[in-house]
Amino acid sequence: MESKYDIIISGAGPSGSLLGYLLSTEGINTLIIEKKDFPRHKICAGGLQHRTLALIPFDVGKVLQKSFSGIQFTYRRRDSFSRKYENPVIYTVDRREFDLYLAEMAQKEGCTIRFGEKVTGFEYDKTGLAVESDKNKYRAKVLVGADGIRGAVHRNLTAGRKILKILGYEVEKKCGPSEMEKYRGHVGLDFGGTRKGYVWAFPKKDTISYGIGGPASTAVSMKKYFYDYLGSNGGSRNINIMAQSIPVRSEDTPLRADRAILIGDAACLGDGFTGEGLYNAFKSSHLACRSIKNALKYSNYDFNDYAGAIDSDIYKDIKISITFSRIFYTYPMFFYKLLKSNEKFFRLCCEVLRGDKKYSDISGKLNFFNR
Repeated sequence: MESKYDIIISGAGPSGSLLGYLLSTEGINTLIIEKKDFPRHKICAGGLQHRTLALIPFDVGKVLQKSFSGIQFTYRRRDSFSRKYENPVIYTVDRREFDLYLAEMAQKEGCTIRFGEKVTGFEYDKTGLAVESDKNKYRAKVLVGADGIRGAVHRNLTAGRKILKILGYEVEKKCGPSEMEKYRGHVGLDFGGTRKGYVWAFPKKDTISYGIGGPASTAVSMKKYFYDYLGSNGGSRNINIMAQSIPVRSEDTPLRADRAILIGDAACLGDGFTGEGLYNAFKSSHLACRSIKNALKYSNYDFNDYAGAIDSDIYKDIKISITFSRIFYTYPMFFYKLLKSNEKFFRLCCEVLRGDKKYSDISGKLNFFNR
């Protein structure tokens, strides 16, 4: 016998678990199906912007490992300088711990989560959706894809559409004494070592996350430079480097179909400059919750309102981030020197990183765009 739910969410990552929490607080019968058993390793820098915390409607202080108001900059591992902002610019988390906590909070509100089970497909009928997993069959009024770019819901809705992706390599290792001292109170950012990309170093409680991101076309040179960077920080070529793709939406990237929507990475909401995705993922969960409530209330499941909200509230800034990325990486040394010498520009960048301002504020002040 098929189990029935109002909403089924494929994926218990941050966007899926937050949406499950939000819907459950509204009394909406919600099931999350997650292919992995939690806690599980997740390739991610584990950095949270200050603005992201405002989108989480419960206290996450217990899973925030460190906060940083300082940034140590280098250019091709040289010309090092540090600057500090008066407020925290970024917080770091262990994604195993963070993601598990979000899922547990959703469960506490009454959301059902089935771990170790994978959504494999869905079909329409007159009254809703028949959703299949590798273990069970379900029925739902709405299906949400929070399953990333490899998930069944994403693949079905995007139908093989080409997706813009930022390639990333990442490693998490035990933080040694020298690294603890080097990055005390600071995260690290290194520019100039890879074309159209950068290296990051995000310390956590006992570990440190190193990563590099850039176009997939630069994969070979990017990986080589990343090994060199790790070597300069005491790393070894035998260290296990993990790869990931950060999806960035385009004008025509599909978001929804009848009775189905995409959120988080499945909706390709990565920042076109930094590659950061958690803020937009959580934002999409809030927009999806509002749209789903309206759909259930009025029995209108086209989700045009959700697509419009994503365009106006998220995609508008993604477009500017892509343009800013193109300009920044055309003149990386100019911007590096500007960060080093111009306090106002540094502060403006920190305000964008924190989420106090948007890319449009930078574009206006530097006259990059004629809009």
